[in-house]
Amino acid sequence: MSAICGIVRLDGSPVDCEAGAAMLRDLAIFPADAEGTWTDKTIFLGSHARHITPESVQEKLPYHSKEAGLVITADAIIDNRAELFAALGIASTLQMGMPDSLLILKAYRKWGRECPKYLLGDFAFAIWDERQRQLFCAVDHAGTRTFYYYQGKGFFAFSTLLKPLFEISEVTRKHNDTWIADFLAIPSVLHQLDPELTLYQGISLLPARHSLMVLNNGLKKDVYWQPEALPKLALKKDSEYEEAMREVLGEAVRCRMRSIRPVGVMMSGGLDSTAIAALAAKELAPKGERLKAFSMLPVRGYREYLSKGFIADESQYIEAVRQYIGNIDIKYCRADGRHALSDNGRLMSIVEQPYKIVENIPWLEDIMETAMKAGVGVLLQGAYGNFTISWGDRETYLRSLLADRRWRAVVRETWQTSRCYEHSNRMLLYLLKGLLPSKVQEVLHGLGSQKEGNDLKAMVPINPKFAEQIGMKERFRQFGHDTRHINCLTSVEARLAHLKTAYFSHVGVFNTKETMPYGIIMRDPAIDRRVIEFCLRVPENQFMRNGRDRYLIRRSMKGLLPDKVRFNYNVRGQQGVDMAQRLQPYWTKLVPEIAKIGEREDEQRYLNIAKIKQELQRFPVISGEVTSDVGLRMLVRSLVFSRFLRNEEIFRTGTYGK
Repeated sequence: MSAICGIVRLDGSPVDCEAGAAMLRDLAIFPADAEGTWTDKTIFLGSHARHITPESVQEKLPYHSKEAGLVITADAIIDNRAELFAALGIASTLQMGMPDSLLILKAYRKWGRECPKYLLGDFAFAIWDERQRQLFCAVDHAGTRTFYYYQGKGFFAFSTLLKPLFEISEVTRKHNDTWIADFLAIPSVLHQLDPELTLYQGISLLPARHSLMVLNNGLKKDVYWQPEALPKLALKKDSEYEEAMREVLGEAVRCRMRSIRPVGVMMSGGLDSTAIAALAAKELAPKGERLKAFSMLPVRGYREYLSKGFIADESQYIEAVRQYIGNIDIKYCRADGRHALSDNGRLMSIVEQPYKIVENIPWLEDIMETAMKAGVGVLLQGAYGNFTISWGDRETYLRSLLADRRWRAVVRETWQTSRCYEHSNRMLLYLLKGLLPSKVQEVLHGLGSQKEGNDLKAMVPINPKFAEQIGMKERFRQFGHDTRHINCLTSVEARLAHLKTAYFSHVGVFNTKETMPYGIIMRDPAIDRRVIEFCLRVPENQFMRNGRDRYLIRRSMKGLLPDKVRFNYNVRGQQGVDMAQRLQPYWTKLVPEIAKIGEREDEQRYLNIAKIKQELQRFPVISGEVTSDVGLRMLVRSLVFSRFLRNEEIFRTGTYGK
């Protein structure tokens, strides 16, 4: 994939080519196979390209079509090439070597600003129309590639990363307090409620499934695709749904394997990543090739403490997949010597902001490094599968039946679901609680959280005065964000809630930036647009039936995955649970640093210093069994944020990513 940048002078004055060259230098610290620029008095376009597909090797970016009067710079892999060739009437003799950027340009010539509707893949691009004197920009439906932009007085600038934009003198590094408030107030790993917000004032992120037209008199933004409740797919037999799932997911995997470099997969022992691995291995088998898989193991000497039904070491399921598939090589990554805060400064420099996925960082970094050493160019994953291919949520399904007044089905499914678990009576009570009105659930949730010591509010380090100043309560209401995860959504409503642009863009920002230093692109077949639309059309009883969740993917993978994985109903892998054990040897050195939080005025303004100090008293030392303790997680997140504030000047001037 590529990194792109550009400046357009809308007032007709000459573009600052030195600023453009500086923007490109900021991108040049990452691996690339080619660089290119295009300038014409009022415009500068740049590309820092990494070759992934066969067609990209000969690709010239930016590309200028004199005939059409169009110039494109693109960070793109287009997956529905055959479909586009047919729609655009491109002769077979021209198809094989045609780069994806030229295909996008031809789509723009035919469909204009509607062209993103017809493009499938991972992309962010900008097209300059010389004749109309306008710039058209777009990102893919899931926001898998970042596109930051800044509209100043008389100019417009964009970049894959934030740092290049600061090469323009008019762009400042003044923090966006709303982004910071969102970051600190949301208990989950989500960074902001509004997908367009960034850490810096004036800089916006073009959200998933959006296009942007830059005109002399302003910006025009459009949503070109929206997931919605589609007409249900009515097939005759269960087997037809299974075949349809294998077909749509198989194509999503197949098109993402178009690579001149080895393809790998980030694989756990669960259904999503193993299904993707099985289909990828099936594609490679006729060629005599083997799939490279990378899997996480807990830290050496890990002491198991999880409750029954959860495991940290999923190797027994991973090994079952390896033996069953055959042409797959597993590389286990333990992230030896890494912990949640090691190499923290380098990572913040790369992602250009503080982050909250502290539990998973050690093994994510280890897998990326290992995959790079193995020469991998495309790393498949199935992170979004829970909301598409392996959907089958018990509570929302029961609420769907309840909303449809299917009383007998509610009783039957509630009873059958509870019988599928060892502690059936406890599960029955849990399911019945989920059918209660939301107000009643709120009261019960509050009582349970206080009793169990796992209230998510304890994970939030925001200063209450700062939260009130920003109006966080109103923001949560405005964006429909339930910080306690209490809702009465039906199955379709719940899935659509997880397909919001904020979630997509959040994942896209991190995946784009974290993989760039390794010269790898991370691709998820589970969020292919065709997969999403197919799964939204499938009737709910295909995903959940007779108390069995993830019912469709389990059936669809017959003959592709071992039964040990397909029919694993009672054991769930849990990632990042060794955080405390990894931190133990270093904790005594970290405590004084955490104790200093609050010495700076900005820390006092943003953070609840009293709460941080109170929680720190609980942890003069830490045991290995407190990873799930929200207080410890709050301390680690607070330290990440504090380090960002204290070291931002270094990030700004240093050579991050090296």
